[in-house]
Amino acid sequence: MQELRGTAGPRTVAVVGAGPSGLAAARELERAGHRVTVLEEQATVAGKCQSVHIDGHAFDLGGHICTNRYERIAQLLTELDVATERTSRYRVLDTGGRAVRQSMAFLRDGSLQRYRALREREFPRIGEPGLAHSARALAAPVADWLAEHGLGSMADSFGTGFTAAGYGHLDDDIPALYFVKYAEMTGLLDPGPELLGHPGDFTVVGGFATLWRRVAEELKDVRCGVRVTSVERREDGVRVRTDSGPVEADDVVLAVAPDRVLPVLDATDEERDLTARIRSNAYHTTLAAASGLPGDAFYFLAAHTESRETSGHCVSYHHRYPGSEVRTFYSYGRPGDVTALLREDVAALGGRLEEVRLQREWAFMPHFGSADLAGGALDRLDALQGRHRTYYVGGLPAFELVECTVAHAQELVRRHFPPARGTLTRQDHGPATTEEERQT
Repeated sequence: MQELRGTAGPRTVAVVGAGPSGLAAARELERAGHRVTVLEEQATVAGKCQSVHIDGHAFDLGGHICTNRYERIAQLLTELDVATERTSRYRVLDTGGRAVRQSMAFLRDGSLQRYRALREREFPRIGEPGLAHSARALAAPVADWLAEHGLGSMADSFGTGFTAAGYGHLDDDIPALYFVKYAEMTGLLDPGPELLGHPGDFTVVGGFATLWRRVAEELKDVRCGVRVTSVERREDGVRVRTDSGPVEADDVVLAVAPDRVLPVLDATDEERDLTARIRSNAYHTTLAAASGLPGDAFYFLAAHTESRETSGHCVSYHHRYPGSEVRTFYSYGRPGDVTALLREDVAALGGRLEEVRLQREWAFMPHFGSADLAGGALDRLDALQGRHRTYYVGGLPAFELVECTVAHAQELVRRHFPPARGTLTRQDHGPATTEEERQT
């Protein structure tokens, strides 16, 4: 593999946020010879990939399922020697708690072939990092887009998992862009090679946060429990003020949703306008002991994923450890409704909610609505990259899926931050991102 020696001087970069996208960007920057300071408000790294330990078991609160499309994550796991294991099997439960088959008609009724032709014609870059390249072609509400193209069985096959994972209900104003990106990342549309020896989906032994702690341990300057109070951008650099002192840098990478950082950012009118258009889902993870429920699988609750009218009810739960009654439950809705409705939902399935151990609310899947996508919101966000010494990574430009945020962060750094003078870097140290690259 060819080695390249950088010719530009090293830059100093402040990265705000130590979730997967921030840590991936920081790692890529350091590999290119730049000096990085990562600032994280929480006490630990990992962002929406947090894990906790209860009764000797690791429970993941957010993202942790990897498919055969997770090439970047597989590469990180290999480089850092992090152990993996197969994930639990998937099951769909009806209202009475009976297991039913998830429809896979889309893969067999001719729709997949029509979809592939449509993809090649209208959004051929959907598999590449980022979203802006495909946004206008997929701006229509997903229900309208599916009906227009005769792809109703695609909703039957992927809608339950999409909603259960926190991306919204298909009868809401969710642009097709996000549904299609999700379907692509399942690995079912285009069978790929096994990753890390797993014939199917896989996860991290000991919790997904293990990987991100390992990434952080290799970085030179990661500061947790630090609150950013202002980000001041000037022609000659950036000053990030925190409650533990200022950080001076040439550039800043914002690895948190723009609407979260806006109160401390010296924002431009363009940044304020785009931020005002961001939507997100109120998504909840509840760790609780529950008896009498089907076990040893990741269960999707079909009745609660079909319509936004069921918001507040549990959409899925994960029973990962056969020797434990603790399960991870996922719900949409207002915080006050979630526990009460969860008790009802567990009872309806023939079980009993015994004890709630922990509940976490996420502002999940930052995204733009259909009209804003059609109007070029993601193109506008992409055009802001590098302006005022500022770069944006995370779920908004990339899609709220860990492989997507990591891929986008890595490619952004490679595009905007050439290797520093004297730095040796591998020319092909990441997976190919375009069909042309994959064929060479």
